[in-house]
Amino acid sequence: MSCQKQTCLVFVPECLYFQFSRVLIASKGQIIHCKTDSMRWSSYVIMASIALSIGIAPAFAQTSTYTVKDAQSGQSFQVGYGITGATINDISISPQDTSLIVSLTSTADGNLTMTLPRSLIDAKDGANDDQFFVLVDGADTDFAESKTSTDRTITVAIPQDTSQVEVIGTQVVPEFGALASIVLVVALVSIIAVTAKTRLRFN
Repeated sequence: MSCQKQTCLVFVPECLYFQFSRVLIASKGQIIHCKTDSMRWSSYVIMASIALSIGIAPAFAQTSTYTVKDAQSGQSFQVGYGITGATINDISISPQDTSLIVSLTSTADGNLTMTLPRSLIDAKDGANDDQFFVLVDGADTDFAESKTSTDRTITVAIPQDTSQVEVIGTQVVPEFGALASIVLVVALVSIIAVTAKTRLRFN
């Protein structure tokens, strides 16, 4: 039986890592002996180059939080997100369309997950939750969703070269901010008080 020695990159499933090993291969392709070599820094460089060349790097998710500010009320909202194959450039509110617009740069197929505060955007049918509409570059797209009492989390696929994702609800950012609401309540109380005094005067 003829054999030949080779140095191979071997994946170790029990430890979830790669290692370089010297193997003795028989003529029929069976490995009949394996000797592990310690990996030097150059080995890691080679592995990183292989990973980049086969496109493993874009598979790692970029997770962060984006601050969305409403220009009208001055309120700020934190949108948590995770994204693969792309980077987010901006997230803005479109009051006229009751939507949230995500501008991004996509270099590969990937996914976008966003946790949206209900105080920022929501979809309601009376007191019940309604469904969002999600557009990817203007095209209606299926998505996955999970909900809590304070947030709605959506996950949508984003093909390579996608530039915009729009989430459309039935309401975005309350029309009145906290300060405006207080002013409104004070104004109503003042009107009621003046009206009551006027009635007492004429009685």
